[in-house]
Amino acid sequence: MVRQEQFDALLGFRSEVYPVVSFYLHTDLSVLSVDEMRIAAKDLIKKRREELEGLDLTHSQRESLKADFEHILQYIEGEGFPGSHKGLALFSCQGENFFQAFPLPQRVKNALIIDPDPYIRPLIAIKNQYYRFCTVLVDQKRAQIFHTYMGETEELTHLVEEAVKRRVRYAGWYGLEEKRVYRSIERSVQEHYKRIARLLFQLQNRYSFDYFILGGQRQNLSEFERFLHRYLEERIIHRFEAEPFAFPKNEIQQRIQAIEQDFLDRRREKMVELLVTEAQKKQKAVLGLKPVLEAANMGAIRILLIEEGRQIPGRECLQCGFLTLDQEICPVCGNTTHPMNDLYDEIVESTINFDGEYYQIQPGTPLAGYEGIGAFLRFKPESNS
Repeated sequence: MVRQEQFDALLGFRSEVYPVVSFYLHTDLSVLSVDEMRIAAKDLIKKRREELEGLDLTHSQRESLKADFEHILQYIEGEGFPGSHKGLALFSCQGENFFQAFPLPQRVKNALIIDPDPYIRPLIAIKNQYYRFCTVLVDQKRAQIFHTYMGETEELTHLVEEAVKRRVRYAGWYGLEEKRVYRSIERSVQEHYKRIARLLFQLQNRYSFDYFILGGQRQNLSEFERFLHRYLEERIIHRFEAEPFAFPKNEIQQRIQAIEQDFLDRRREKMVELLVTEAQKKQKAVLGLKPVLEAANMGAIRILLIEEGRQIPGRECLQCGFLTLDQEICPVCGNTTHPMNDLYDEIVESTINFDGEYYQIQPGTPLAGYEGIGAFLRFKPESNS
């Protein structure tokens, strides 16, 4: 799982001597075979190797880049590649013994960038679309804790202390012993809830969860929530009935991810509804491929929404970055435009380069009626005023 510490290390990394290789690869198995992915990766590296021949680099810098390319190739030839992820970002600077891998829940445009700093804009754009969820399954004796982020779930149950003793009831002298045992069990249950609540607060400080999901019997959850810090209580988005350790781990993970996906889909559906309303009122919003293209070419996109799976060929001017559906001559600089496999990917890249955000929208929203694309704008283009 991708951890915040990884992001922090990547953001803070810079070499004063060696260049950094940033490598992005489309790894969606529903679209490409593993062999096609590996061929695409090798082609990217071969092309960059040829381009580096004429550059003024020191021997140590060339050796570092050679090692970077070899490390990347070893990674994609590994048994775990590509996993269930749709995208992959790798960052390597072997001269500084630096390498990081980020499996991604969305596809990315294939790219290999060599620069003094890691090229992180596509990674951050995807990261900003996702939230960290903490799921807690709790009863009077036990608890399970899960951390979900960017399509992956890890279990944190090993951090939970041994739970309270079993609720055993038996009679003593005139029932007095039974009452003492009952009070002891009741205190033990409360202590158990307090321990879990304290642990969650500690984990919140470590992981910075955005939202919480609670599972358990309704009465148990009601009692447990009394001990939660208000900061955590305000971030509960879903409750469901489930017992700790009652289901296989993969089944619980699937249920958690379904809840998370439903939450994200509902938020993004509201974004689409707002976008359509704003565009229809001719506010700072546009719908459809051509208006979005115009806004992208002006650097006017603040937030881009694209329906998952959309793809259409187009053209790009490699000199100034102008994007077009079919113009062979760039109207901005007069150079010849070059064909691109997917214009939607180019619009995403342009949006990111102008510090905009983008969100992937599931099919089935009103966005489908506008070629699956729309954008909130920083300012209104003249044609939309």
